Amino acid sequence: MFIIEPIKKENATGELKVLYRMIERSLGFVPPHFELFATIDIEAMKEFVQYNQYMMTHKKIDKDILPYMRLYIANKECRGYCTTFNRTMLLNMGADEKIINNIVDEIINIPFKNEQKTLVLKVLRALYNPEDFNQDDLNELYELGFNDKNFFDLLSYMSNFMSKSKIIEVYLK
Repeated sequence: MFIIEPIKKENATGELKVLYRMIERSLGFVPPHFELFATIDIEAMKEFVQYNQYMMTHKKIDKDILPYMRLYIANKECRGYCTTFNRTMLLNMGADEKIINNIVDEIINIPFKNEQKTLVLKVLRALYNPEDFNQDDLNELYELGFNDKNFFDLLSYMSNFMSKSKIIEVYLK
């Protein structure tokens, strides 16, 4: 699957084995790209896992919007591996196939409260059209109960996803 051979969960020892157990407890399995990242840089992978845990328990951001946004970005950025991975995740969550199959056009129809949808759209606007993002966008988020940290957290998470998805594509066979 990758041009280098990651250390698989069943072959992990020591600190890597502990990390894989933690990932498995959180996700139910260890995704192949997590094995890749952990093989290359275990410290960076630990930080990645911690940040993901933070986002999955965020007080203001619904964790279930994350795979929708990752799928949207994977589609826009032509990241085949991440498109397949997040599409499968959403299908397993019971997401609407019409939305999944046309995520770029259907992002406005994701099944979340208006506040969460607005946050999603503002973050995507900031990522893809930063020159158009302005104080009015932030003011709209403030009116919905979000603060600068909430916006920054999701923007940072999605920016990180963009870079990680690119790294995965580099290492794919």
